[in-house]
Amino acid sequence: MFQKFFPLLMAAAFLSGGVACKKKETAAERQARAAEAFKLKQKIEAIKTYTALVTKYPDSDFAAKAQERLTVLGPLPAATPAKKK
Repeated sequence: MFQKFFPLLMAAAFLSGGVACKKKETAAERQARAAEAFKLKQKIEAIKTYTALVTKYPDSDFAAKAQERLTVLGPLPAATPAKKK
């Protein structure tokens, strides 16, 4: 019985991209994600992503542009506390 289902399980794992495999994000992918957030005026997400890019890939071709955009965006806004009911 196991021999019947084993190929099906292997095919399912292969088609789903593997079990618990998360692809690491490259500098270019992170730049694209940050640029999209910047365009959509998602300030907090853009700041976090550009900061991560500059930190993780300081020597990449994208680091200088990310630093420029961080200057334009300014610091992260302070967290606002949740309203009490």
